Amino acid sequence: MAESILHLQMKESASRELAGEGYSVFFEPPFAPSRFLSWESYRPDLFGVRATAERQDYALVECETRPSGRKLASKNFRSVAVQTRLNSDLSLRRILVVPRGTLAGVDSSVRLSWETWIYGGGRFERFPRAIDAVAGSKP
Repeated sequence: MAESILHLQMKESASRELAGEGYSVFFEPPFAPSRFLSWESYRPDLFGVRATAERQDYALVECETRPSGRKLASKNFRSVAVQTRLNSDLSLRRILVVPRGTLAGVDSSVRLSWETWIYGGGRFERFPRAIDAVAGSKP
């Protein structure tokens, strides 16, 4: 089944956003393009990696034109395993990209572990993971 134009636009826009943040971006990689990361039966829409000697940053992006919690759960994203290097910090971002007006189709618990990027008019309205928003608001 061919990807919709909207799905392609969301992937291209998210790719540009990640590249602007310094990530190298891979489209639907069949395997993890990093020796520190592995997954089974999973292929994200986009995978971003940004690494230095002191830090490893990974981004797994799922673009959903008609999001639902059931669809997201079926993607097997929990099979991702990360090995950190000694004396190195690690960041693993899960990003859900949805078109404006469709977020109601996703269970609110998804926001605990996924950043949410709402796509509209070629731009994103970005929301951090709910757990990060709560932690950031404490004095």
